Amino acid sequence: MDTLLEMLPFLALGALVVATLVAALGALRSSRRAEWLGEDRLELLRDQHERLELLREERETLTEELELERRERLEAQRRVERLTRKHPHLELERELQRVTEELELEREGRLHNHQERRRLAKELEHVGLTRSEDQREARREVERLEQEVQKLRELVESWEELWEEQGEASKAPKNGLWTAFFGHGSR
Repeated sequence: MDTLLEMLPFLALGALVVATLVAALGALRSSRRAEWLGEDRLELLRDQHERLELLREERETLTEELELERRERLEAQRRVERLTRKHPHLELERELQRVTEELELEREGRLHNHQERRRLAKELEHVGLTRSEDQREARREVERLEQEVQKLRELVESWEELWEEQGEASKAPKNGLWTAFFGHGSR
């Protein structure tokens, strides 16, 4: 019976070691999962960045096309003005019809470009909102992991203290070990 009572603190210490290992494994698994999620988010952000670059290039192209169409329209208007001054009665009607068709096509192009710019602006806004939400989520995950690390440090410190106390207690006489853990004499 005395042997069992003397082994009781060691059994309690063993159970505490097992519990600590289980907690450490849980924290390790959680940190690996957080790392995996972080890598996925980083890859998503990279993809979104590439998509943003493509959208910017597309926007620049559309802007250049719109500017070219504007110049062509102005040139067509100047030609009409010259023709009306030179030959007010010759083929003016045909030229006006052609210019009207060009202006209609240009108007349709501008309308399309305007709609495309609105779509791109909405998409850029959505990407910006998604990126900020991912950053907030990543910050929350980092804070949670830092808290877990702090808890593990505290647990390790308490284990070290307990281990030091256990080492001092094992150096004491057997009766002193029981007193060190339970505060009263044996038998």
